[in-house]
Amino acid sequence: MYIVSSLLFACSVNIDAFFVGMSYGIRKIRILFIHNLIISLISFAGTFLSLFLGRQLLSLLPAFLAEYLGSGILLALGLFYLTKSLFRRDNSLHTEDLKFTLPLKEVFLVGAALSLNNIGIGIGIGISGILLLPTAVITCLTSALFLLVGNLLGSAPVLHISDRYADLLSGILLLLLGILR
Repeated sequence: MYIVSSLLFACSVNIDAFFVGMSYGIRKIRILFIHNLIISLISFAGTFLSLFLGRQLLSLLPAFLAEYLGSGILLALGLFYLTKSLFRRDNSLHTEDLKFTLPLKEVFLVGAALSLNNIGIGIGIGISGILLLPTAVITCLTSALFLLVGNLLGSAPVLHISDRYADLLSGILLLLLGILR
């Protein structure tokens, strides 16, 4: 039964990883395997820590604070891409076939944002007595899978749009995700 609980927890806290991956795919930014691994390991560490803290120190960090921090990072990234799309000059460069990769500093920002989103819920779930290591491992694997699938779907030819609108759509997705969290 603990596997079902762990899987439900992992899916619920990592649904945003799917949309983050999709938003990068729409902008033709490929999340490399190593970057996905780093993001997922940061998520693993944050989840494990939050589950542990939930069991040990209930009053250390209010759940709402962790959610606000994670949402704040997503909102900041969303505003950045939204602003970038609004002030972009149309240089008519044909970048339709180019693929870019996620810059390393942004890998850590995305990992931190996704991890912070897990902390509030993780502390609450940790209080319930869920198993720490299996839950954190399942969360790590789910994060990697959701990022990969979202990135692949976002980069599908059906969703290829001009760079200006890709940044706009990506910014809106990240803003909505930050607001909903």
